[in-house]
Amino acid sequence: MELVNIVDEYGNRMHYKRYQGRTFHPDVIGNVGDHLAEVAAYKGQPDDVLLCTFPKSGTHWVFNMVQMIRGNNLEYSGTPVVMEFHPISDIEKLQSPRMYLTHAAYPFIPDAAKRGDIKIIQVMRNPKDSVLSFYEFFKSMRNMAYEGTFDGFLKYFLSDEFCGVGCSLFTYLKEWEEAKRNNKDLQILNLRYEDLKKNLFENVIKISKFLNLERTSSFLHEVEKNVSFERLKKKHDTQTGETDRWKNNTEGGRLPVYRKGIVGDWKNTFTVAQNEKFDAVYKEKMEEMRLPLDEFIFE
Repeated sequence: MELVNIVDEYGNRMHYKRYQGRTFHPDVIGNVGDHLAEVAAYKGQPDDVLLCTFPKSGTHWVFNMVQMIRGNNLEYSGTPVVMEFHPISDIEKLQSPRMYLTHAAYPFIPDAAKRGDIKIIQVMRNPKDSVLSFYEFFKSMRNMAYEGTFDGFLKYFLSDEFCGVGCSLFTYLKEWEEAKRNNKDLQILNLRYEDLKKNLFENVIKISKFLNLERTSSFLHEVEKNVSFERLKKKHDTQTGETDRWKNNTEGGRLPVYRKGIVGDWKNTFTVAQNEKFDAVYKEKMEEMRLPLDEFIFE
């Protein structure tokens, strides 16, 4: 494993770990390789659910939604345990039914999930909104992987060196899409952030059916109400939103995960030049990887 520290010509700072040609967030545990081996070997429990998201794609929103449905209650569940940032022992301490998270690329999820022994719920979002939210997230925390301007972060995000998940956005999309096409054992529910915003109740029902749970329509409507952005943010601002894992990065260990929660916020920040650059790189990379251009990005 190699620790990489880069300062570009504009003073933007990037800090990450490189392992076997892949880039990882500096908070991935230890030397990366040993921890990834533990994650790969983790067998889980029969009723576990693995939440897979590219960073800043509605992770905490969907996590709490699913936990309410599974627990048949309307309690706020706080922040999920993240496989690449927490020791496996933290997952073992969770009460059933358990749900834990990974932002990692497909090759780095547990083998049990690849075999279909652990159900997967994956959430994707327009990457233009994700990159803006990711930048604001980094700005709100200490000791993070990037310090600098949004323009510098956007260039970093579009590069092959981006360190969020063990690969760039484009490799992440390619590896997951290939897995969905070729691995018939996957038990996976695909959700879109924009679809959730458009018709939340329909997707709440979809989650319930995927997990083979019988829940009344009235209860699922209550879930819909209780996962509104305003309610979750209010709950997150209580002690439930605090976690020791991130106490060195943010006040009280409370991750700044509830910012705006809207679709299309990128339009309020991107300059014309930034948008044109994003579209050009996106088109080039998606065509290079033979992925459909309109599959992951929305107006």
